[in-house]
Amino acid sequence: ALPDDVLLHILLKLRDGPVAARTSVLARRWRRVWALLPELHFPVGTDPDRIRAALTAHDALALHHLFVAGIEVTPEIAAAWLPLAARGLSGVLHFKNTGAMNEAPAGERGTLKLPCFEKATKVVLDLHSIGLTLPPSGVFTRLTDLELVRIQLHGPCSLSDVVSSSRCPSLRRLSVCSVRGLDNFTIQSESLVQLELRNLHTLQQLNIVALSLQKLKVFLCFTDPLNQAQPVANISAPQLVTLDWRGAYDPSSVLFGEMPNLQQLTTNPLCVYGGDTVSARNHHSLMLSQHFHHISKLILILFYLPVCPWQRTILDGRDDKVA
Repeated sequence: ALPDDVLLHILLKLRDGPVAARTSVLARRWRRVWALLPELHFPVGTDPDRIRAALTAHDALALHHLFVAGIEVTPEIAAAWLPLAARGLSGVLHFKNTGAMNEAPAGERGTLKLPCFEKATKVVLDLHSIGLTLPPSGVFTRLTDLELVRIQLHGPCSLSDVVSSSRCPSLRRLSVCSVRGLDNFTIQSESLVQLELRNLHTLQQLNIVALSLQKLKVFLCFTDPLNQAQPVANISAPQLVTLDWRGAYDPSSVLFGEMPNLQQLTTNPLCVYGGDTVSARNHHSLMLSQHFHHISKLILILFYLPVCPWQRTILDGRDDKVA
């Protein structure tokens, strides 16, 4: 005799989509209640056929949150339910795939085609190096948050095309971490407020034109030892307030436009001890801090390398004992 909203509140506490669906056997009154849930959670081990069946049978006017976790999920398994999620989701998609450490290299298990989520507000994809192709058409009209983690990108559509204002007009926060196949990245956005790029080792060229951007973090990018060319970056973000640039910096190849609102700067860590290579890196970090002389807060990270006994003797000024 309980009203639907109370029953739905009970089922939401289960935090498990398949378990919620099994409550339909309790009574005729419960038979279709689970299909009205605004949130569906599918933990590790859920049969992909059950995910597809649940999304097909779901009757809620709006699916606000869909969480799917799996171990060594293949592109074929994800493709069985992902298009259904794209059609019905009006909120958050969180798809996390984990795998064994000794699995095959990225891209050898096939590629997943990402559909266009026209009504989703947030998409988080942690694919454990599954290959991913982005949709060549469609507009992510309501998408405000996008997180891509451990993904191997494939063409023909580029990430630059998808996340710019023409296809993501509402995007405010973008995080790209440990994504392969991203050598060149250009984003032109009028809505973006926060951008984080982490562990993009093969990145060679970065262009940002974001008139509303306030926070920018670039961490461990341009680090591929096979790429001997200088990193090329051109950043135009006049509203930027916080800049965290922990990577290579050379004023001849990394260009920052006018940033009159910048208040906080974090540079590459400074090594206290080291040779010529370390000194050059330290010099670049110091040049970056001098470039933004008007900031009110500078964060310097000091990195102390282990020092063996004979090196410590030299540093203490006792060279005669080494001889």
